[in-house]
Amino acid sequence: MRKHAVAASAAAVLLGISGVCAGSAANATPTGAPVPTDAPRTPKTLVIGVDGASFDVLEQAETPSIHALQQGGLTATSNLPASPMAPTVSGAGWSTIATGVWPDKHRVTDNNFTNPNYAQFPDYLTRIEQAAPQRSTFVVGTWGPISTTVFGSAVDERVQGKNDADTTAKAVERLSTGNPDDVFVHLDEVDGAGHSTGSSSAAYRAALKTADQQIAKIVGAVEQRPDYANEDWLIVVTADHGHTPTGGHGGASRLERKTFVIAKGAEFAAGSTRDDVRIADIAPTVLAHDGIARKTDWELDGEAVNDIVPDDFDALRPKLRGAVDEKGLVGITGWTNEAPEGWTVDNSKMPTGGSTEFRGWTFMTDDFFSNAELGQHRENNVRSRNVFAVADSDEWDDVSPKSSRNFDSTLVTPEYPLNGAATVDISFVSDYAVDDPQGAGVRVSFDEASGLQPQKLVDYPANGTRANPVNQVEHFSYELPRDAKGRLPKSIRLNFSYSGINSAFWAIDQVRVSQPDAPTPDPAAIAVSAPSVAAGSAVTVTGTGFAPGEQLALELHSTPVSLGTATADASGTLSQRVTIPASAPAGAHTLVAKRADGSEVAIPLAITAAPGTGANGSTGSGANGTAAGNGTAAGGSVGSGANGANGATAAGAGTDAQGTAGAKGDGLAVTGASDPAGIVILGAALLALAGVGIAFGTGRARRTAA
Repeated sequence: MRKHAVAASAAAVLLGISGVCAGSAANATPTGAPVPTDAPRTPKTLVIGVDGASFDVLEQAETPSIHALQQGGLTATSNLPASPMAPTVSGAGWSTIATGVWPDKHRVTDNNFTNPNYAQFPDYLTRIEQAAPQRSTFVVGTWGPISTTVFGSAVDERVQGKNDADTTAKAVERLSTGNPDDVFVHLDEVDGAGHSTGSSSAAYRAALKTADQQIAKIVGAVEQRPDYANEDWLIVVTADHGHTPTGGHGGASRLERKTFVIAKGAEFAAGSTRDDVRIADIAPTVLAHDGIARKTDWELDGEAVNDIVPDDFDALRPKLRGAVDEKGLVGITGWTNEAPEGWTVDNSKMPTGGSTEFRGWTFMTDDFFSNAELGQHRENNVRSRNVFAVADSDEWDDVSPKSSRNFDSTLVTPEYPLNGAATVDISFVSDYAVDDPQGAGVRVSFDEASGLQPQKLVDYPANGTRANPVNQVEHFSYELPRDAKGRLPKSIRLNFSYSGINSAFWAIDQVRVSQPDAPTPDPAAIAVSAPSVAAGSAVTVTGTGFAPGEQLALELHSTPVSLGTATADASGTLSQRVTIPASAPAGAHTLVAKRADGSEVAIPLAITAAPGTGANGSTGSGANGTAAGNGTAAGGSVGSGANGANGATAAGAGTDAQGTAGAKGDGLAVTGASDPAGIVILGAALLALAGVGIAFGTGRARRTAA
């Protein structure tokens, strides 16, 4: 679509520059000498956008400066969305480059900027001004909306060039005499040539050559800055859309949708290429280079390039194949039905036949998937990267003759181990389109030992229009179920199931499963209902901090004597009544809870003699009759007698040197066997033992989900 009297502006990619562009006027050694210092170099960025530049033509054109940037840094190609998200026009393309979000968020779908959402999704220079107002920002562009609309009023300086030569001169002057930190330059005349003569023309290639010479001057101005050696430049070159061979853009063809990011900087390896970088990543990459922390509530679609993490599907790229039944995709290598390691595809309910490339869940690139049949919304799968998974009942059934058979396939993830936390975080890119009735959903299944049945994570609508009802990164915080004993599962899998009869499709990518740190349990401990108990009597043992359902052996030490077992409940607590053997000797003991791993949790327990026993464990009587009181001898016996000669207790309790108590026959309480002066009070010496538990070896390992 032609804009005003000039072509649409091209998006520039940020790049950190460290060398001189071949063919540049800046082949001289930079004048700024390194300053010996431990101080970091100042981060600076330059993004140059070449409007309407077709990458396939640019690669073959005489563009040495751009090729030098490629050789010194990163090259990545990708595709734009198409209608209904947005046609391939400059307003949409530049807005994606500037904001880091796709048109369904920034809402620029034409060159009139009818309903932009820049308030929520401002350009990256505005975000820089908000986060680091001391930085100097500068925009110059040949197409008017670049400096008046796409980049907002918060930018320090916004200038419009009369033509690309004037735009270049203004950029060179500002870089040479000023001290800008973040610069965006837009060159427009390649797009004009594309509109006039098409991307296959000599005039188009000549326009690319001119733009390359202008880029050389701009990059040369950077390299000749007096303090260049102490600056950390990121330089990016990009485009907002391509062109058809005969001229024009706005449609969904491969040549119109293909764009690129060329970036040179310290963060990129020389001569590197990537298949997972898109133009929405330019803004986040600039912000990261400047050290500006990305905020979650910005809701950016793009990622800083070095923050993009390949997923399991991307490992399939070396295994991609050429078309078999999809005759319109001959020459494109971009699909496989081989699942990644650990993943499985259940096609047990799939009929035979249909398109080989789309039978059940298969794995594809955007070039293959989106070009299978244009105009059916596959072009809008912009949040997937590199290789992704596809279930497409429409394209599978579009073989001659059509059979209207039921597509039914399930994609199953690897097993993700869990760490003991009660929740799990699940995310994945989901692009789901509906035509005729179909079904799609995600189920969570658990390790077999847990005995838990699969549970629903999400279901998608079965009816609707092909307009994508879901095209986003899904995020779920999922609360894990527990079994009947309160135990959490040890692992999960995700099951992506899709069925439909010649309906539409579902594409997923970047499946991530993670967990918060498992809560650190309180140390296991036990307590007893009384610090002292008589032999033959019962005591209640309670405990906390154990694993749900954990079984423990209860023992009396020092010489171990079994007291039975106890089982912790769902909260890790226990309560068990145990009986102390009647034969247990009086004195200080330890009650122990022995765990399955051999570790022990213990607490002191005092044991007294069983009631009614004498010095030798028997009951006796004195010469002068039976006393009314009880007393305990050092040997743990209880006796009775008029004089307490055998340690008997009379009406008033007292203890002699051997631990006996007695009373005279007349019932008057005295202490001692026969000499009151020999009295020593032992009373409740054993009762002073505290009921505090002591834990042994309770540490447990923790695993984090993949």
